[in-house]
Amino acid sequence: MKPKVLVTQWIPDAVNDAFKNELDLVYPSKEKTSYSYSKVVKIIGEFDALLTIFNKADKAIINAGVNLKAIANLGVGYDSIEVEYATTKNIAVINSPTSVTESTAELAIGLIMASMRNIVAYDKSMRKGEWTSTAFEDKAVEVFGHTLGIAGFGRIGKSVCKKAQVLGMKVAYYDPFPLNPDDEKEMNVEFMPLEKLFAQCDCVSLHMPYTSENHHLVDERLLSTMKKGSFLINVARGPIVKESALVEALNNGTLKGSALDVYEFEPKISKELLACENVVLNPHVGTQTMQVRINMCNESLNGVLQALKGETPYNLVNKDINMKSRF
Repeated sequence: MKPKVLVTQWIPDAVNDAFKNELDLVYPSKEKTSYSYSKVVKIIGEFDALLTIFNKADKAIINAGVNLKAIANLGVGYDSIEVEYATTKNIAVINSPTSVTESTAELAIGLIMASMRNIVAYDKSMRKGEWTSTAFEDKAVEVFGHTLGIAGFGRIGKSVCKKAQVLGMKVAYYDPFPLNPDDEKEMNVEFMPLEKLFAQCDCVSLHMPYTSENHHLVDERLLSTMKKGSFLINVARGPIVKESALVEALNNGTLKGSALDVYEFEPKISKELLACENVVLNPHVGTQTMQVRINMCNESLNGVLQALKGETPYNLVNKDINMKSRF
């Protein structure tokens, strides 16, 4: 009998077809879209694994999943899963870290361009029948020649770096684990401590994971150190930035603009942030293309399949569990 995997949202046939010989994937219809939380709690006990798509896997779900051997997340971030508790139950936690890289980096570059060149605001005024362009105005900033600070220099941060350099940007970076000098030279990047990065760069783009340590990492104090007229981009996780502090920085002129794909209280966005005309807002769509989402499902489910076989997948999050003892 094939292992049963509960998938919390509808998935395309291409995903099911790729695994139909090895996994029994159970998921809602396209019309229903998603299983409710209570439904997942009710039926999870029948399943060997869970693929959670933008849904949480908390203690209640883990406790109800008496046969669970793996929990997978669609995406590189796994803050929706109670990883430590899953580890106490010897349940493998899987993510999809590689298939998100280029699409998320692309969106970051798009948001940098949209924000610095004022593209969205121009579009809005045109749709109102306004032709606001004049010979000399200070609404946009050229990307070329300006310095991009990348906070978090993992796969996505490095991809953003390469793309930004093609556009003629200088790149500095911060990461808790800096590159060695040879790699920095090869990538033509400069390491800066976080505060220096925010103080000296024309635009800062966030690409670190969300942890309890970096909750509100970008707060009033850090934002106040930024160059007047600079830009902040966030395609990482919303709670890294204190939203009220960002609103203040946008309103007092510290920031010329910002562009966001993630929010502190998403999907809720504060009315104060919505009122800011110098911020570009996207609904957490860094990986939102059909092919990328299929690739993410495949990456997560490949990890699940390995875990169910007692193997250690490369995308195992809680690497200290005993893979063999779970059977």
